[in-house]
Amino acid sequence: MISPSEWDIIRKIKSRRALEHIENLCAFGDRFVGTEGDQKAMDYIRRHFERLGLEIKETPIAAPCFIEEKPPLLRIEATGETLAGLSPYLGPPTIKGGITADVVDVGEGTDADFEEIDVDGKICLLIEKGLGYLKFWLGTLAQRAARRGALGLIVIHPMPWPYRNSMEAGNSKVADRFCYPQLPAITLSAVEGAKLMYELGRGHTRVHLEVHTLIEERDSLVISGVKKGDEFPDERTAILGHRDTAVPPGANDNASGTACVLTLAEVLSQQDSRRGFEFISTTAEDGATLGAYLYCQAHKDELQRNMKALIDADMISVGGQIKQVEKGLWPDADPVYATEWLMDMVDEVAEDLGYYFGRMEAAWGVAESARFLDIGVPSTWFWAPDDPYYHSTEDSPDKINPNSLKAVMDVSAVVMWRLAQE
Repeated sequence: MISPSEWDIIRKIKSRRALEHIENLCAFGDRFVGTEGDQKAMDYIRRHFERLGLEIKETPIAAPCFIEEKPPLLRIEATGETLAGLSPYLGPPTIKGGITADVVDVGEGTDADFEEIDVDGKICLLIEKGLGYLKFWLGTLAQRAARRGALGLIVIHPMPWPYRNSMEAGNSKVADRFCYPQLPAITLSAVEGAKLMYELGRGHTRVHLEVHTLIEERDSLVISGVKKGDEFPDERTAILGHRDTAVPPGANDNASGTACVLTLAEVLSQQDSRRGFEFISTTAEDGATLGAYLYCQAHKDELQRNMKALIDADMISVGGQIKQVEKGLWPDADPVYATEWLMDMVDEVAEDLGYYFGRMEAAWGVAESARFLDIGVPSTWFWAPDDPYYHSTEDSPDKINPNSLKAVMDVSAVVMWRLAQE
């Protein structure tokens, strides 16, 4: 049953307010860790917490920053036609002046494919099949190709807009984040990919590829706003959202989760409670969730003592059904399981409020909540897994469903409130 005090909290949570936060964050441009947009987002969040009277906690981190200095170029040599795309984040640039070579289709890019196909001195072509994102992690594929003499990589994505993959290996362990050698790469949309396939079918296999990327380690912060409890001031429940994005404007990924954090801070910071609340804005999520990892390592002992539960809000307002990720699978680690009692609590509150969230298994692991689970903090993660605009320039505020934000915020607020009052 929802108590009168809980209904009072829910009535104060406004989805329009969360949407305003999303619009403001998207106006900052590229928010990849260490960029100017990241700094603007930090300033925005810090000022917000200060206005609410929250105690500000800043955890310094250093992480690889990725900047696409100018759009990659793929030119068909026979016709001079150029094709637009995106380079994978944390992928290397081409040599000065680019590379010119023939394109060769490498099928699924498996070891068996490379045994049968000569890629020495060529640019490998990988065509995504279906509407999934199975080739998001390009690191191991690029490594296999590079070891056989390939010069570059082209990926054709199934959606009609450019998509950004990653040149990481796709592992959970930070030490195994990358594999080498790497290759300069470009991902084409289905529209641009069809143009390339047409020319390849005409025998025009020679292309020119230029990738202009900058990768360097930069400093940033994980920023928290803390509201202490009245009886147990150090104990708290937390909600987390990462502010960085792989491609601007990054409305759903993940201004949506950040907006939930900021909006709930406005409401819960004004409530008297036995235990406190922490509202966490991370960065360096895209990739190996390095920001959350460094935060957890910096505060491990204190978090184990005092953080009673964590809710991770990541990509929650576009696509189909919002779900809790109850199990995640990494290639280099044991399965990661979310906290059953916390997921049950979320489901019970959702039922009482008339909402419903499904559950799912993530084949590629778990987002930032996994870093908290690793150190023993009970955690769950809200995710809508089928956003078609994910990691593209189409991830804009007009795609956001404010009512999805409201559902996640209502349930999260009641769960956090109950844990604070127990």
